Amino acid sequence: MHDIHSHILPSVDDGAKHIEEAVEMARIAEANGVKTIFATPHYIEGEGYKNTEHNKKVLDRLNEALKVENIGVKVLLGNEVFITPDIVKLLEEGEVSTLNNSRYLLVELPMFNMPIYTEDIIYELRLKGIVPIIAHPERNTKIMEDPNILYEFIKLGALAQLNLTSLIGYYGESVKKTAEILLKHEMIHFMGTDSHSHKSRALNITQGIEVMSKIVGYHKVDEIINKNPLAILNDEEININEPKRYVRKGKIRSILEAIVGR
Repeated sequence: MHDIHSHILPSVDDGAKHIEEAVEMARIAEANGVKTIFATPHYIEGEGYKNTEHNKKVLDRLNEALKVENIGVKVLLGNEVFITPDIVKLLEEGEVSTLNNSRYLLVELPMFNMPIYTEDIIYELRLKGIVPIIAHPERNTKIMEDPNILYEFIKLGALAQLNLTSLIGYYGESVKKTAEILLKHEMIHFMGTDSHSHKSRALNITQGIEVMSKIVGYHKVDEIINKNPLAILNDEEININEPKRYVRKGKIRSILEAIVGR
């Protein structure tokens, strides 16, 4: 199992406060069957976040500490980059990192709106050979209202990462319902804990996997937690199933009534 979204890197964002906490997060992850953690510290343009060079040094210290503690989890570098028109520039200047220096970049959307330039950014990244992975789309209110927004992003070449804790109601019923819809409609390709500490989110990995397996089955779960993340590790192309458009139940009924003339 591989966690592609974690704030385990200490003292660089609102995640682990110190290396001891980061070590404990890795210990818990290993106990839950996680083999690889992608450290994805926040990067918001103009907010003073640390760049890739700094984060690499912190990562090296963390992996050394894990060796000392005999923890077998490997932590790799990435970022969770808040979407901006300058995202390609940030990559080219070394401010932000793709996941393990691969073609895959974790991109965060605002929670309460959808930037008008989002599709343009996806297109621009794809032209550069970068595959954007949308972080926790189930938490974006616009996607909650219309899951087909994510459908269009995927058709443009983006992928998507689900927070496991969304499936157990951590963020509320609306987010949970949206997570289930996205899973059922082939719009989720990776999982992440989005863990910020050794408490709460980091402790619910097994429970989240169990819920996911009930929704899409073990074969699909294996694809999401093992097969696709391994493609990131090896910087390989991921062949995904065609996403399915979401049609609300009320809309289906209206269409059927129109067909039968009722």
